[in-house]
Amino acid sequence: MFFAAGTICSKILGLMNSTNALHPLQVAHARFFFALIFISVFILIQSKPISSDNLRIHFIRSSCGWAGVSILFTAILFIPVSDATAITFLNPIFAMLLAVFILNEKVGVYRGFAALITFSGAILLIRPTSNLGFNPVAAFCLLGAIIMGLEIICIKILSGRENFPQILFINNLMATIIGTIPVIFVFQLPDLVQLFFLVSVGLCFLLGQFFFLNAMRVSETTFIAPFFYSTLIFVMILDFLIYKNFPDLVSFIGSAIIVIGGTFIAYRERLKS
Repeated sequence: MFFAAGTICSKILGLMNSTNALHPLQVAHARFFFALIFISVFILIQSKPISSDNLRIHFIRSSCGWAGVSILFTAILFIPVSDATAITFLNPIFAMLLAVFILNEKVGVYRGFAALITFSGAILLIRPTSNLGFNPVAAFCLLGAIIMGLEIICIKILSGRENFPQILFINNLMATIIGTIPVIFVFQLPDLVQLFFLVSVGLCFLLGQFFFLNAMRVSETTFIAPFFYSTLIFVMILDFLIYKNFPDLVSFIGSAIIVIGGTFIAYRERLKS
């Protein structure tokens, strides 16, 4: 629910009247900046020192996270938010494939077949035409999913070495610094309404990360996966309530294939472990 709310807030900021809309890079920067403020307060209350020997991995993770969020926030302004969200849900699939080369993990027949099925859902959402054309924004969003897949690899490495409040703090700090340079060229002073939504984006994504990582620590992946993919349902509901946008049949079928395939892979991951 928090991820869905944060995504819709970013769309609202990008679709406000054309003279007052905020650039997706500014919204992405705010997502990390305000999350950094909130997690810093938590760290101060906990009085836990921040120290890491994995700064290079943190930097790669934060760079990928910033790039992936920036791509998502840009894509939802041009294609249905349900399509963009569903395509980004391919990131665990790409993480599984990247893990073969980075972590020397093996992909069995069942997970490999499920990955192929899941990719077919993404192909539907890219909406290829008879003359071999496709929606370039959807393809751009697919690139974001690949980048986020690399981010998941970094999270997997870091989660075995550091506590998750520290991981969140360093991630949001580095991503804020990384995003500051490009945002200089597109920054505009937000009004109070925009400021409210910018803060909401940061808080929603931070809470989403916080509860998701916490759930991963105490519950099995197969139990959590369906709830994670329910983000897509909440996105569709909020997009309909606010913008009266209702996904077409292609969006429903493509999204369903991705969700089913992703959940099955999570199930096979559970059996493997």
